[in-house]
Amino acid sequence: MSYRRIFFLLVASIISSLIYGAATIQYKLFPYEYLSSINRLIISNYGSNSLYSDYYYHKKSFFEQHGNHDYDVVFIGDSITDSAEWEDLFPATKIANRGIGGDKTAGVLKRMDSIYSTHARKAFIMIGINDLKSRREIDEIMKNYKIIVSNLVGHGMHTYIQSILFTDNKRSRLNKRINILNNNLKKLSINNDRITYIDLNSGLTRNFALGEEFSRDGIHLNGEGYKVWKKIIENHIQ
Repeated sequence: MSYRRIFFLLVASIISSLIYGAATIQYKLFPYEYLSSINRLIISNYGSNSLYSDYYYHKKSFFEQHGNHDYDVVFIGDSITDSAEWEDLFPATKIANRGIGGDKTAGVLKRMDSIYSTHARKAFIMIGINDLKSRREIDEIMKNYKIIVSNLVGHGMHTYIQSILFTDNKRSRLNKRINILNNNLKKLSINNDRITYIDLNSGLTRNFALGEEFSRDGIHLNGEGYKVWKKIIENHIQ
């Protein structure tokens, strides 16, 4: 990359950040969502340290240092998985929570060893919403997914692919992409008795949108949401 291009990208990022900040202060009257998208795109494509947060590295390090135990089940995902207290939901089962807020499929690939070290018999995975929000292509996400699932199965884990949850009805474009990705994920379980696809949206959404009673922000789940999630998967946990 030329110095001129690097300089242009740096200036563009700074300007968009400043305008975005000013727009946010002004009670969101300016099209700050558009500017925010531009800023995220520049940073995600050209910021060498921006792909993974400090939180990601802290959690990854913790799992690597302290997570080498024998578990029955491991849950893998982003903040929606990270936020749950799985052993409160299933107190009779020894469960490892390997969710990290903000994570993507590429991030999971970078921390597979800390998943293998749980020695779990079953792996429940839901990852991809942050890939979609970052405008990753479906094909790229599926490529990562196939590697993740293949490796989990290769380590003797029956793998349960849980559908990515639809968001609220304010994000219809995102939900359309979620639906496409879920249809692709479902195909991974065809003709493979070591992979099971579970449709979580069947109990949590209506008309391709997350039910308002299950979330305050339209993305993450509240207690009622996790109650439904538990009911959907409980027959697979044992």
